[in-house]
Amino acid sequence: MSTAKSYSISKLTVWEAYQRVKANRGAAGIDEQSIAQFEQKLQRNLYKVWNRMASGSYFPPPVRQVEIPKQSGGKRKLGIPTVADRVAQTVVKLLIEPRLDSLFHSDSYGYRSGKSAKQAVEITRRRCWSMSWVVEFDIKGAFDHIDHRLLLKAVRHHIKDDWILLYIERWLQAPFETANGILVPRESGTPQGGVISPLLMNLFMHYAFDSWMQRSYPGCPFARYADDAVVHCRSEKQACEVMAAIKVRLEECLLTMHPEKSKIIYCKDSKRKAAYPTTQFTFLGFTFRPRAAWSHNGRRFTGFLPGASNEAVKRMRQQTRSWNIQRRTPASLLELSKLYNATLRGWWNYYGAFYKTVMRKVFNHFDLKLQRWARRKYKPLAGHKCRSVDWLNRMKKACPSLFVHWHVFGNDARLGNGSRMS
Repeated sequence: MSTAKSYSISKLTVWEAYQRVKANRGAAGIDEQSIAQFEQKLQRNLYKVWNRMASGSYFPPPVRQVEIPKQSGGKRKLGIPTVADRVAQTVVKLLIEPRLDSLFHSDSYGYRSGKSAKQAVEITRRRCWSMSWVVEFDIKGAFDHIDHRLLLKAVRHHIKDDWILLYIERWLQAPFETANGILVPRESGTPQGGVISPLLMNLFMHYAFDSWMQRSYPGCPFARYADDAVVHCRSEKQACEVMAAIKVRLEECLLTMHPEKSKIIYCKDSKRKAAYPTTQFTFLGFTFRPRAAWSHNGRRFTGFLPGASNEAVKRMRQQTRSWNIQRRTPASLLELSKLYNATLRGWWNYYGAFYKTVMRKVFNHFDLKLQRWARRKYKPLAGHKCRSVDWLNRMKKACPSLFVHWHVFGNDARLGNGSRMS
């Protein structure tokens, strides 16, 4: 009896795929099997994935549907594949991503190695200095509405391996399973939460927007992160033309421009005096708007600059509040640092990259929680806000490395705005 497989898939690739799935962690799928449980019979489970994929008999199970609240209201539907299916998807992603990524536009920043949201914000910041108008647009339910026929046409154009095409089509067709156990068929979209979905999204948007934009409006640079994008224009007339054209183009690709999240913005600053009702937009958690800034020679002016959005600041403060620091009186200050400093550093590394003063609201809020904690923990401070402020300042001076904002700013309540023009 022949043991030859229909498709040549390396066991080493399956192993590497598993290592990546393990590193990314993630929730269990419809089989409720965690990564730890998958590891209990690791060799057997990985062999099963390899054997079925190599023989052409791999059929992905339904995707667990999870609804999470959106920042703008409503619910976002995520699709959580099983651990085994995430391994299978990663096998394909490892093989096709280098081929596809080399096609993508340099200003496509989402879900790409070597690209980041901060890079997209930085290039947008610089372009706002030289071009006065921005078209901001968002695609309504992009992951849910990608047309399978158009997507598979793009995939087949670049990928010739029969088995890869077979499994991508099966992943696209795999139904959702709701919390009630109801199977919901999918006729469009690629599940947000799937391993291969971001790569497929980028391929679709490469043809739906990036390449089209480069052909149609080569003088209008853009930055795109998945389904969120901004385009720079030199006049209001050009911005109106570009926005209308993008709307038509998306409709041709069976996508819809989000009417509430898409608009034209005037990048108002000290040199731009025209009257226009919309002078700010939010992109990747940063609000771009007129802000006070200082030149290298110390002159104050108004620049059009990004800073952490009000929504981002609110979320960070809400998370700080949810920690209930004041109730952790058995813990030491060092233990609190070990609990929270990694999160604070993550916030600072991202949102502190531009217009640092906005982060004062977040860090001051955290410090107020520490003061409340100290008043409950130490009897001499109980009921004395001023004493707790003095205590906090002494701690900052004695142990500046305990929390990231202590190290960066010390006792200075005025966080530098980092807004000098470079």
